[in-house]
Amino acid sequence: MAIYHCTTKTVNRSSGRTAVASMAYRAGEKLTDERTGLTHDFTRKEGVVYTEILSNLDTELDRSKVWNLAEKSENRKDARTAREWVIALPDELDPDQRKDLAKEFAQSLVDRYGVVADLAIHAPSHNGSDKNHHAHILLTTRKAELDQDHNLVLKDKTDIELSNTKRKTLGMGTSQEEIKQIRFTWAKLANHALEHAGYRERIDHRSYADQGKALQATIHEGSKVTQMRRKGIDTEISRFNDMIKQQNSQQLQYKQQQKEKTLEQGFNRVEQGFEQWKKDQEAQRLELEQRQRLKLEQEQKMKQTQRIKYGRSGPSL
Repeated sequence: MAIYHCTTKTVNRSSGRTAVASMAYRAGEKLTDERTGLTHDFTRKEGVVYTEILSNLDTELDRSKVWNLAEKSENRKDARTAREWVIALPDELDPDQRKDLAKEFAQSLVDRYGVVADLAIHAPSHNGSDKNHHAHILLTTRKAELDQDHNLVLKDKTDIELSNTKRKTLGMGTSQEEIKQIRFTWAKLANHALEHAGYRERIDHRSYADQGKALQATIHEGSKVTQMRRKGIDTEISRFNDMIKQQNSQQLQYKQQQKEKTLEQGFNRVEQGFEQWKKDQEAQRLELEQRQRLKLEQEQKMKQTQRIKYGRSGPSL
């Protein structure tokens, strides 16, 4: 069953994260952070099935250069050096369809903000049964351009990275509203891909409350919880999420049963109405035949009476 998951978070120096290290892990590569001098080697990481850098620039970009430039373009100690989007790819789609869908969403972000997007698609864990195909998309927080020498440069901050105060002065909505728009875009693209592939399943970007569903949301599982889950180790968060998923599943199953029951009752009413209509039609047919038979009998009696009358005395002259 296709599930909706589209979240965003930022890579901040204040939390000890760097864009270089983040992308090295997601792409399963070895990258050296030129600002810190640290080398991040994740070439042994499993589950990375596809990576690609997307931009609207007419040049091939190097992953190490992109993210080292993103780090060098920021001076503040608490700088935001990248923004990440994580999407759940429908298991119903085949690998190529999932790749095309992930690329289409990444390209929509590139077109919207004029940034560089680095895409990494991950397969579910070998021991997992949740069919958790997903993609990580790391974006530069600044608009990407090429200088006169055809080298990549990162210029102004993108709209989504501006403070809500700044956005208000520019006549823009809040960043939270913009994130909702992007979540809607993902749902639209994913549903189109499912429809094109011949599936009836659909995802909904709205919260359970907005959908009118009395379902409880799960808690986001970070990388540490995910790693422990893959090792078969339960945590308070994973146990809570499993319980909520079970309760939601039972509630959805109950609602589906009620829906099917309502439909069945409706079908039965239609069938009963049709049977009653057939009975009424048959009764009308019998009544009409009875009238025609009585009329015919009366006509025959009248003719017989006339024959007897004229047969005895003949017609008067």
